[in-house]
Amino acid sequence: MPEMLVCGVVNWDVTLFAENLPRPGEEVRVGRVIAVPGGKGGNTAVAAARILGPAKVGLAAMLGCDEIADRQIKVLENEGVDTSCIMKQEGVASGQAYVIVDSAGEDMILTHHAANKMMTAKHVASEPVMSAIKQSSMMVIIDPPLEVAAALAEQGRRQGKTVIWSPALLSRHGFSVLSRHMDNVDYLILNEHEAMMLAGADDGQDACAELSRRLGGKKVVTTLGKTGCVFCWDGKKALVPAMDLALFGLKTISTVGAGDTFVGAFAAFRLLGLDDIDSIFMASIAAALKTTRAETRASPAYEEIKRYADDERMVLLRSKITVT
Repeated sequence: MPEMLVCGVVNWDVTLFAENLPRPGEEVRVGRVIAVPGGKGGNTAVAAARILGPAKVGLAAMLGCDEIADRQIKVLENEGVDTSCIMKQEGVASGQAYVIVDSAGEDMILTHHAANKMMTAKHVASEPVMSAIKQSSMMVIIDPPLEVAAALAEQGRRQGKTVIWSPALLSRHGFSVLSRHMDNVDYLILNEHEAMMLAGADDGQDACAELSRRLGGKKVVTTLGKTGCVFCWDGKKALVPAMDLALFGLKTISTVGAGDTFVGAFAAFRLLGLDDIDSIFMASIAAALKTTRAETRASPAYEEIKRYADDERMVLLRSKITVT
């Protein structure tokens, strides 16, 4: 059985590359269109599997009974992801997303969750999922329905698993709703906008520190885009700088899926035994490399991440991380 169980949405992405993102009522020319697998759960599972190897990562998700579902399962299995906890719902379509990416790699995303919304706590209690939880040592929860996230976190805590939660769109429920479930997780991972929303702060770093404080010193990681990310725990803080792509002759093409890559890579490196800060540093490299590629699930393999991490410029960057 897989050592890591990921739960989250699976979508088929239609991505349009344009010079600029449209304003209301504006028409923009599209230079290229691609259709690729996506969704936070699928992206995260694949990112982790490319680091850990085949059969190490399982995915719990909901698809429809359609051609997209068959295609998604085949893609995931080819990536070495265990799909035994993926369920299908009759009479509903598999999830899809429509993405616009501009010349700077920034994006707008419209998501039709469809079958993803049909997963419930009842599915968490099913034999395949409960068996996968029991056999795993780590669980990653990234944007399933709230009742599913809550049930998974409770089971993970009850069974002594390391639980990583990235609420993503669930952050809109607010801190008062989500906090009752956060006691069951070991790591909370948010982007700066989600963290600021939950903390009611105007700065990503301040939001990270405030959330950790409110949660009794819990480990909170907040990604800060090109700035890097901040890690807060027990009243301490570490700012982990981002990889400078220009130093390596690289440039950003699409940021879609970079956050999911970060979550999957962080979980994978923790599972491999790296400490928190080194895992964050390696995950930051993985996320940066993903942005240099157009596809949503274009996360790098272990060997590529390690090659960049061992470069003297990255070694020097790592040496400058301090805990305050």
